[in-house]
Amino acid sequence: MPEAGTRVAVIFGGPSVEHDVSIISALQLLAVLSERHRPTAVYLSRDGRFYTGEALLDVKAFGESPPVGGEPLELVLGGEGTPFQRPRTSRLRGPRELPVDVVVCAIHGTGGEDGSLLGALEHAGLPYVGGGVGPAAVAMDKALAKLAFAGAGITVNPHAIVTREGFATDPQAVVEACLADPGVPCFAKPVSLGSSIGVSRCADADQLHEALELCLELDRRALVEPALDDAIEINCAVLGRPGEPARVSLLEQPLGAGGSLSFEDKYMRGGKDGKGGGAKEAPGPGAKLAEGGGGGMAAQDRLIPAPLEDGLAARIRAIAVDAHAALGFAGVVRYDFLVDERTGEVVLNEANTVPGSFSFYLFEPAGLSFPDLADQLIDIAIAEAAEQRATTRTFESALLSRHGAT
Repeated sequence: MPEAGTRVAVIFGGPSVEHDVSIISALQLLAVLSERHRPTAVYLSRDGRFYTGEALLDVKAFGESPPVGGEPLELVLGGEGTPFQRPRTSRLRGPRELPVDVVVCAIHGTGGEDGSLLGALEHAGLPYVGGGVGPAAVAMDKALAKLAFAGAGITVNPHAIVTREGFATDPQAVVEACLADPGVPCFAKPVSLGSSIGVSRCADADQLHEALELCLELDRRALVEPALDDAIEINCAVLGRPGEPARVSLLEQPLGAGGSLSFEDKYMRGGKDGKGGGAKEAPGPGAKLAEGGGGGMAAQDRLIPAPLEDGLAARIRAIAVDAHAALGFAGVVRYDFLVDERTGEVVLNEANTVPGSFSFYLFEPAGLSFPDLADQLIDIAIAEAAEQRATTRTFESALLSRHGAT
């Protein structure tokens, strides 16, 4: 368990279409961390500026840009001490450091979950939750992730890849190729986004054309996958780091329209009046399935544990552990499956390396509270940082001296 009073910076927001989802997840985590540690909110705006301050603990601060009450912050690499600094405010008052022991990346999607921010943190020598850089980047790219999982013997959904350049050159040919394989009905989705943003179910050529236009506005590549209409969605979270036994959550069966959860299903149906409004206020960490309360994956309609036959449930959990090992990820990941109960076929759909609400709602019923989950994430970050320090990365050579260096 990490020391009490660990200084934890939670970075959230980011230049991502999942920006608002990130705010909700971060506020939940900050509330939990305050029970045992010294958390600090670090907000990354859509335009790439950092802010901090107590005001950012209130969701109402984020109604405009810059956030109300936010104090400017800079990420400075290559200097001494912590890389987070409040900039100089006058000639007499220089930059002030923001002491940090561990960083939690709560940015969903681009600019954080994809490994880009983690690279800066690693360069700065700061322990961080969720990585390393390579596994984060691979998991965010659905096409690359499928290669990693398939290489480990895990069944994935077949797909076609559509590029922005190819679609712009001959959209009709692209659509016709996708109609031939994988065929319709199908799903079109951006390769590197989450939260079901840009995902469309297509039943004919016109719908597929429109869906690909949307996908390729949001990403440079799109995936087109067959719609497995006879399958149900089953999710499983795994907590752990390479070389150590993983902890597996209970399984959940999300309940959404048409067999696929949209962004609205996931995040906008949590209001107590049944009219959504989930993003208006962050629920407490104990939000339950049917209680509503708004905001985040923890408040959505789901069955926990999923009503599956014991043997099938055990097999899904085992595949999730195998996927975690194949990815080489350190932290918590929610693995989303498509399961045909009639045939027993289990297809790994995708990995979510910054899952909504950090998947605490899947671990709590299994005996791991949100505060304990946060502690384990911090422990993993510190252990991974020690592993990095133990790895030799530089060595002296005679190469430059042979070329005249002194």
